[in-house]
Amino acid sequence: MTNKKIKLGIFVDWYLPAYKAGGPIQSISNLVSRLKNEFDISVMTSNTDLGEPLDLEGNAINTWVNKDGYRLIYLDATHQNKTFYNKLFNENEFDTVYFNSLFSVKFTLLPFWLLKDKKIRRVLATRGMLGKGALAIKPLKKRIFLSVFKMLNLHKKVVWHATAQTEAHEIETHFGIGRTIQLAPNLSALNSKTCPERHKEPNLLNLFFLSRIAVKKNLKGALVALSKVSHSYKINFSIIGPIEENVYWEKCLAVIKATPANLEVNYLGGIPNHELQECLKDKHVLFLPTYGENFGHVIMESWQNGCPVIISDQTPWTKLKTNKLGFDIPLDKESEFIAAIERLASMSQTEYDLWSKSAFNYAKKFIENPEVLEQ
Repeated sequence: MTNKKIKLGIFVDWYLPAYKAGGPIQSISNLVSRLKNEFDISVMTSNTDLGEPLDLEGNAINTWVNKDGYRLIYLDATHQNKTFYNKLFNENEFDTVYFNSLFSVKFTLLPFWLLKDKKIRRVLATRGMLGKGALAIKPLKKRIFLSVFKMLNLHKKVVWHATAQTEAHEIETHFGIGRTIQLAPNLSALNSKTCPERHKEPNLLNLFFLSRIAVKKNLKGALVALSKVSHSYKINFSIIGPIEENVYWEKCLAVIKATPANLEVNYLGGIPNHELQECLKDKHVLFLPTYGENFGHVIMESWQNGCPVIISDQTPWTKLKTNKLGFDIPLDKESEFIAAIERLASMSQTEYDLWSKSAFNYAKKFIENPEVLEQ
């Protein structure tokens, strides 16, 4: 066995200390932290977080910065181009280049195309972007992107990374049978703490939404369902996440203004991942009726913190009720979302503790599974 590490380049639109872009950042940061001892990793990213400049030193931009076990380059807009990418590829040797997004022009399509004639293994993660719910958002732009991708035959010259069998099927649906697909779940951060304890009164529930505020995440749908919960239950609903789509947030605010007296809504803004445990210490359940997730880091993080979840059926996580992990419900079954909220709200301390520990133990087992790391 050789001691030479495989040189792995990673293109991702946003990276630490960015956090507002959510899952994509967490996917790569977990991958880097878990695999940096096995690979020689170089991360190529922007100097922004959802369009907001990162607070970086001037000499840390457009040049390689050594981190703990890997290296990183933050690129400003003037360096996210053909000329600079060709310079990167000519001056740096990569065995494999991993792309963490499908619909990214600057950090997937452009560098991916520039590598088309090089003998470098290319791996592309779709990150749930081929799901029915995800494609329904800004559909014209995405259809054009997929058409260009196939027209250039780029879909045939790549190893596709699917995090679940459903995602593998989506790749085959859009790009044809016979594509090279590697099935490997996302990695989550290691967490060895014990299940946190939290107070739970019958008929009271501290719900939270944890994600970017955008159409895809369906905060408005969550608010509408909550407004129809029986008044015999007191619901505290905390919204955690940056506002990505302002027009959509205005629509959510209109629903919030009309909420009944038994529902209290608080917007907490975006919270960095390292502060999440403290934020969730008094929260009971995640409510995320998303239009589509290929993994859903916030779901796993909720379980890690001992919080069951109420989610849509547009994620890989199914049969949650059977395992006392929460509920996965079709998006068109609003009455079932309401019933799930009321079911969890009615729980006593003893019953809630049982579900909370089930969630925590499930996450712990998943994260520590050596087969996931091997894949």
